[in-house]
Amino acid sequence: MELKWEFSAGGVVYKKEDGKVYVLLIRVKNRWSFPKGNIEREEPREKAALREVKEETGVDAQVVDFLGEIEYWYSLHGYKIHKFVYYYLMKYTGGDITPQKEEIDEAKFVPLEEAENLLTYDNDKKILQRAIKKLKELGEI
Repeated sequence: MELKWEFSAGGVVYKKEDGKVYVLLIRVKNRWSFPKGNIEREEPREKAALREVKEETGVDAQVVDFLGEIEYWYSLHGYKIHKFVYYYLMKYTGGDITPQKEEIDEAKFVPLEEAENLLTYDNDKKILQRAIKKLKELGEI
């Protein structure tokens, strides 16, 4: 099996309403995660993360801080793929949620306390915990 490398960037987008914090999640089939996508050649990671959030969800955001990277392996079409994903904490700045029909089944803001139960992957749960820690440091929660 041939080995490939993939590099993606994405965001944990949050907003506050009535003193409550919400985070943006996407659903593909029955799997919930954060918006993310492939980094284009020579594109800065931060710019790719903002672009992918906008493309997948229709939402505008601004980067607040880097949350770190996760990595995992998967197989597809005869390739073994080692994927790296760089995540950023982002603050919602506008736009209506409009899921990218070709890739995303649903996108929605969920209360922060419900996000961990919805997230499918352990790596995403780790990123959520980093986001919560950063939000506490910033005095947002």
